Amino acid sequence: MKLYSLGFSYIKVCLTLKLLQVMSSAKTAMRYSRLVDICTGFGGKYNPGRQTLQLKAMRALLKEAQSSLQDVSLKTNAYYALVNDRENAFADVKPLASKIVFTLKALAMSEATLDDARFHLRIISGRTKSQRQAVPSTEADQQPVVARSRTQQSFTAIADHFAQLVNMVTNLPGYVTNEEELKPEQLAVKAALLKTKNDEVSKARLARTVTIQHRDKVLYKDAVSLVNNANRVKSYVRVLYGPGSAEFGQVKELSFTKPKLR
Repeated sequence: MKLYSLGFSYIKVCLTLKLLQVMSSAKTAMRYSRLVDICTGFGGKYNPGRQTLQLKAMRALLKEAQSSLQDVSLKTNAYYALVNDRENAFADVKPLASKIVFTLKALAMSEATLDDARFHLRIISGRTKSQRQAVPSTEADQQPVVARSRTQQSFTAIADHFAQLVNMVTNLPGYVTNEEELKPEQLAVKAALLKTKNDEVSKARLARTVTIQHRDKVLYKDAVSLVNNANRVKSYVRVLYGPGSAEFGQVKELSFTKPKLR
């Protein structure tokens, strides 16, 4: 199974869960809109002393909630698009890295060079191997041996190891190829593209997170959140008309609860 496919599947699961929360929040806003309509229908008798329960404030809060939901929807769609775009950009990384390794082998590169190249290929491909010692260097001779990680399964790790592989062959005097896609300058373009795609997804994720946090504050977390305000309105209507009244029955059936939030 492709390494990046594993990461992508995880992202899709997370986004599905987030989508369910978006749908739940949208239903909460719809119920609040219904609550506003009901209270409006009560006419002049609906006259709470608390400012936040008055119709003008209720409508303003509803508008802010609807705006935050729309913003989350837009940012979520943008995030999905960039995640899909990144998936496409990474689709040929494994075969491309494999071609680089076999090109090095065809060029009769040293076993140490091939070993380093294969290490990067294993990370990119999602394969693991028994812990491999760090590449020796003059400074490392004086330091304790540290094993490299075996499970760096992320788009960032794939892009990083591909960039390291490209940097390695670019600095090999004997690396000469006539295949356009395997030339150092083309490989550098590909490595830069992968980094760009990761950066775009990261920025889109952050933008989406910010809008979700704002939505959660408006609907659930603020002292005068939509859910808190709705339940206070229901309490006021109960006092105003009585617990057994038809008026209270209208608002009683509207449920306003807070989901589990981080």
